[in-house]
Amino acid sequence: MINILNFSHILGLAIWLGSMVTWAMFAPKLSTLDPTKNTTNTLREIFTKLSWSSFGLALISGIGILILSEESSSNWALSLGLLVLAGLIIFLHSYVPNLSSAIKGMINGAMLLLGLIVLYLSISYI
Repeated sequence: MINILNFSHILGLAIWLGSMVTWAMFAPKLSTLDPTKNTTNTLREIFTKLSWSSFGLALISGIGILILSEESSSNWALSLGLLVLAGLIIFLHSYVPNLSSAIKGMINGAMLLLGLIVLYLSISYI
């Protein structure tokens, strides 16, 4: 069971980080190619669903690992805490209106950094 949870956790983190990086790379270009924002908004919805679903998979599987983990030396609680913090930052970025571009850029950097730290912590204890 723990192997399935480990696989699910890493898969969720990989898809979550991949969708964030992919969207960060393509979103600025899409706004110049799609002045009506129809395609951009459709892709934003798809990436949002993908990102939140994979985040949920990582969170739920991480909670399962924390509950089933017999190692007292692992930092699963720290990893999950950082994952929850990253989720709160993503929520702030996605659903709080009227943030400046500079603030959104800093939030994007913080999301990516936290995601990479969580991924590192997760794979270092598997």
